[in-house]
Amino acid sequence: MRLEHHESQPAAEQADAAEVVDAVQLASGLAAVRKRRMCLWGVLIVYLPAMWATQKITHSFSGSMPVFFLWFVLLLWAMAYSATARCPRCKNYFHMHGMMLLYLRKCLHCQLPLNADKAPR
Repeated sequence: MRLEHHESQPAAEQADAAEVVDAVQLASGLAAVRKRRMCLWGVLIVYLPAMWATQKITHSFSGSMPVFFLWFVLLLWAMAYSATARCPRCKNYFHMHGMMLLYLRKCLHCQLPLNADKAPR
């Protein structure tokens, strides 16, 4: 009986998988992703205090609408800013796969954890 050996991956994919990302490049790339995520969280957290303060000052719903729209524009900007962060390993968008935006703690393409540069060696 003769056994044939087939490659499980093409040579180009093996070369990409074997490519080692520099630790400094990985750390700086993941720091940028974390910074963009924190920017989004900051905009989200600001909503309730801003609306509460606006209600206390204006005492009206229509008076707080400009603050809401300003916050909403900031939210759209922060979402676009954080969604376009690139993974330092695979160079794809970290939080986007196609049109799907998921804020998970790992790359949606190569599964690189958000804290891979902080893991004990």
